[in-house]
Amino acid sequence: MGSLDRGVLTGYICRLCSEMHRVVLHIYGEEGMRLCISDKINRYLSINVSPSDPLPKTICRNCLERLENQHRLAQRIEQAASIMKEKRRLQSSRNSCYVGICNDTEPPHHSPIQ
Repeated sequence: MGSLDRGVLTGYICRLCSEMHRVVLHIYGEEGMRLCISDKINRYLSINVSPSDPLPKTICRNCLERLENQHRLAQRIEQAASIMKEKRRLQSSRNSCYVGICNDTEPPHHSPIQ
């Protein structure tokens, strides 16, 4: 009976916050795999999970929501960085591709600064 009690307890412990919860998501279950929970944990947190480690394989709703928020933030940051790099590349290519034609007999025309 002791092993059954231990199995029930660890089945409801969140891997991230270590608290007991009635409702948890199995990290390597169908929904957990669809949401890439283990990949997100391994990428964004300072821990690694694997199917073979001896720790709980469940995550509570609160921790899942926080993990998903972290994922959305990271995606936004990566997208913004990509946009800024592309704008910088375009700006740089416009500046470096400018070709001026100089006529040695006339000075270049400049608009007066107002």
